[in-house]
Amino acid sequence: MAEILTTMMVATGCQALLSPIPEPSTMTIISTYLSTNCILFSYLTLTKAGILQAVIHLFSLNATFLLTAFIITAFRRLYFSPLSHIPGPTRFALTKLFIANEYRLGRTSYTIEALHRHYKSDVVRIGPNDVSVINVDAVAKIFTGKYPRGTLYEIGAVNGDFNLNTTRDYGKHTPWRRIWEKAFVSSASREYNTRVEIHVDKMVQILLKEDGKEVDISKAVDNLNFDIMADLSFSKHAGLQDGTGDNSYMSHIHKYMSFASMIGALRNTAQLLAYIPETSEVRTFREKGETMLKERQERGSTYRDIFFYLLSADPEGGEKFTQKELNSNANLIIIAGTDTTSSTVAQILRTLAKEPRVLFKLQREIDEICISMGEGSEITIDSIRNLEYLNAVVNEGLRLYNPVPSGAHAATYPQGVKVGGIFIPGNVQVQIAQLSLMKDERYFAQGKEFIPERWTSERPELVKDRRAFIPFGYGVHSCVGKTLALQELRLVVARIVRTFDVQFGPSYDEAVFESEWKDHLAVKIGNLWLRFLPRKLDDIAA
Repeated sequence: MAEILTTMMVATGCQALLSPIPEPSTMTIISTYLSTNCILFSYLTLTKAGILQAVIHLFSLNATFLLTAFIITAFRRLYFSPLSHIPGPTRFALTKLFIANEYRLGRTSYTIEALHRHYKSDVVRIGPNDVSVINVDAVAKIFTGKYPRGTLYEIGAVNGDFNLNTTRDYGKHTPWRRIWEKAFVSSASREYNTRVEIHVDKMVQILLKEDGKEVDISKAVDNLNFDIMADLSFSKHAGLQDGTGDNSYMSHIHKYMSFASMIGALRNTAQLLAYIPETSEVRTFREKGETMLKERQERGSTYRDIFFYLLSADPEGGEKFTQKELNSNANLIIIAGTDTTSSTVAQILRTLAKEPRVLFKLQREIDEICISMGEGSEITIDSIRNLEYLNAVVNEGLRLYNPVPSGAHAATYPQGVKVGGIFIPGNVQVQIAQLSLMKDERYFAQGKEFIPERWTSERPELVKDRRAFIPFGYGVHSCVGKTLALQELRLVVARIVRTFDVQFGPSYDEAVFESEWKDHLAVKIGNLWLRFLPRKLDDIAA
């Protein structure tokens, strides 16, 4: 009995010791636990009658320890946690397994939006030490300066090393960001323009050959974006659009993101991944990225692409990426360059099929600029850069169909922060529910409706607080490829609406499409069947 009580006291002491630590080391805890068990086992084999009795006794002590620790941890998380005053489901407060399951199922952002609506609160608790926030003032308060990054980014361990997006170390992020920015300055971006235009023109030609038959535009845009990413990043002809490439790439990306989003929600599990065999999905995705990078490195430095810059040194400190870091950044490029903008482009085209008024108005603007440029002129990235309604359509698409709907993750500063009248203590994991924020009626009137005019001089009153428009993130971790992404979005939409009328195909089913929408940190959509009917441009010009 004395041993049982002692074990319970040890469990209580361990919980009291560990609970104030924001991020106790998983490996330290596990190694200490196992070492203690080894010492106990050695002691018990000497004092008990045989190994079997020692094993039974050790099992009893461990059961008592773990059960006590579980009960005390649950009791503390529910009633004595610094987050006990924040509303949220009891099961979410107990463990992160539930939010991890939402990531696995791909419905995290919808679940979080529903929680904010149910509790009528700007701040809801979604984990033992985790909250979601929908409040525009919180964006600048939390994501200012070199803010502490969230534990979700421990997912970098899945790739064997961290990259620009997953590193939590500003000693690395600052020089890495400078290296990346070289690849996206205006002079570098201009070098990419012609290549992007060639790929987009190829997609338009493919759609013309379909002659109005329904097309899964989701797959078509995936293929387009992968070809652009491979060309601009690795100077590689991927060939997905013309059918000569490896079309398994996109499947591997989606499977990887499904796994990574779930594991990213479980910090302890993510930290263990470096020590256990990787899953087949992770291995296949990683190896494909490493192969693309290896082929690029073998080509040398004559190709002006994104890796031309990433293979160079930080212009200020002279630091360079290690090979493992390059491999991880290659995987980042593949995801960010393919899996993010694809869903937004497809969703904009779907909305144009649903909203003929918007399609007609946008076509009229594109037609006018083409007529003004003269016969034979092509739509280019530069020629459409400042078109008001086109930019409005793209902005509205990014607002309603943001490719990263769950938003960025951070940790509050030690002194904590007050949001919407609720105090969030220090060292708490926070995520801004980006999709919900950008639909909030407090910041966007008729926030759930697609109204491009809110971004023009026609109905500016529909944008109540522009600070809530953060489709590319905020602060030092905002999307480094924002300009390139916007250019591609504008070009794809402009060339398609200039060439085609857009309608739903007979196989399109709204309910099925909505059910196949998944949020695995980046959005994945299902089949999107649209018809692209060639327009009679000669009649328009006349």
